[in-house]
Amino acid sequence: MADRRATIPPQDRSQKIELNEKFVPIVLAGDNDHDLSILSEYAEFWKVPYTLATQLDGKQILVISGLSKEVDMREKGPVIISPTGIEGAKEIARQFGLNVSSEETLVRLPVAPGASVSLQTKLYRFSGPDLEPALKDGDTIILYKIRGSRVHILSADLVSNYHQLMYDRMDENPSWRFRLLTKMPFSYRIVPSSIRNRVFKAKGSISGLREEALGPVECLRSIFLAALVIASGSPIPTIGFWRRGKSYALAVSHDVETRVGLEDGAGLLIGVEKEIGIRSTWNIPSDRYPLSSQLLIALAETGEVGGHDTKHDGRLVFTSFKDKVGRVRRCRERLESLSKREVRGFRAPLLQHGRELVEALGRAGYEYDSSMPSWEPLSPTSLGPHGVGTVFPFLISGIVEIPVSMPQDHQLIRVGGLSVEQAVDQLLEVSRWVKTIGGACVLLVHPDYEFGHESGRDEYRRLLETFRLDPTCDVMTLGEMARWWTYRQESHIDATGMISARSSESKDRVGELDLEFVTGYSSEGFKVERLGDTGMIELPKGLER
Repeated sequence: MADRRATIPPQDRSQKIELNEKFVPIVLAGDNDHDLSILSEYAEFWKVPYTLATQLDGKQILVISGLSKEVDMREKGPVIISPTGIEGAKEIARQFGLNVSSEETLVRLPVAPGASVSLQTKLYRFSGPDLEPALKDGDTIILYKIRGSRVHILSADLVSNYHQLMYDRMDENPSWRFRLLTKMPFSYRIVPSSIRNRVFKAKGSISGLREEALGPVECLRSIFLAALVIASGSPIPTIGFWRRGKSYALAVSHDVETRVGLEDGAGLLIGVEKEIGIRSTWNIPSDRYPLSSQLLIALAETGEVGGHDTKHDGRLVFTSFKDKVGRVRRCRERLESLSKREVRGFRAPLLQHGRELVEALGRAGYEYDSSMPSWEPLSPTSLGPHGVGTVFPFLISGIVEIPVSMPQDHQLIRVGGLSVEQAVDQLLEVSRWVKTIGGACVLLVHPDYEFGHESGRDEYRRLLETFRLDPTCDVMTLGEMARWWTYRQESHIDATGMISARSSESKDRVGELDLEFVTGYSSEGFKVERLGDTGMIELPKGLER
């Protein structure tokens, strides 16, 4: 997380650990392969060293989803148990002689000074004479500890919540009105934009841009890491999200819906980007309007070109898998022929998305997709608020998915009714939160709308300059971000405490990755240190080994 690298005051430092000391291993266990896979995704996100080994030697941190077997409270190593549903919570209560009830509540967890993540979820409240709180949000206990043991119990169901937020939301459910519209013998765009905008107006939609909507998955991930730090009493090694010295990222992207946007608006946006020194990604439909090879070559040279379906008609999500593959492949091949460059990424019109579409993209030769919003107040497809709840890239079906983490210009101005200046203010406010948790600010600006007009030039420059002037911001195209995330995913912390890579291509970039150590957790969030020149880190006073 961006500001996690807090400096620990000298008076609070007492212990030093050398790099070559062996860290406490993390072992994941679950009732089934699905649970184990989800726990592994938590560990892979932070890149903490872990194993799925079944034989335990009593020294490791054991993280369990559910209770498939009795837990020995005399184990030397710490145990963290996450309930799976109400029956799983009841089984935990039975084994440890506790009572349990459940309630729906908002959980907020600090991750850095002045920054927090939150989640609206069901928590399981355990009670018993031998329980004590190990992690709290006000009066809400997130992690319990059983006195006289090293057993810890989470009140949050890490597996079910993660699956619901990440996987269940990947498949958007189109509304009956949108289904009816796409069955008409003409494109939805034949309806005047003034009428479409009125239909899509969402009263109070902008006020919904809260952290519990944008990044509830980040809250679950933070609970996982905080539990490891608290239960182990040892530093937890992780790998930084972005290139060395950078704490968050920006990718600027443009979906070009019309010929006017391509031939007029794009030139204005490129002019601003060149002045500031930012390269962007241009997502273009291959068969909607006449395309100039010369213009696409210029876009590919100043940034990169991505696919945006063949026709911007909203029907892609309703086609069969075979037709999806053929359609997105035709889009890629035509754009590559015109731009004389490789087309590696895709974004669906209207941010339509689903797991089948991602699989079709992989079959058609794409490396990444950027069609899933972190959260948007009104999806044109479902006609309701929608999002996958994370502001970080992730892998699915061999494809890097890069969520659109920032509200798009159309949603802010045409749906939310903001002025261009107000829209920039809102974008910068959201970006400040994304920065504090170290996420990816993925900006979507259409050259067809207000920012592509002369009247929007100065505000667009103000927006981009804010990121460019920030030395901690890792500015890249969507394609560069996808490849970076792949490099990071292929890396791991080996037995010597150093970063290693699985592929020879990734080994060339290992030096750009940051090895970090989470040395503590408090009301001000995570305390994180990097290795100094001495190859040692200092631990907060009182942190047990």
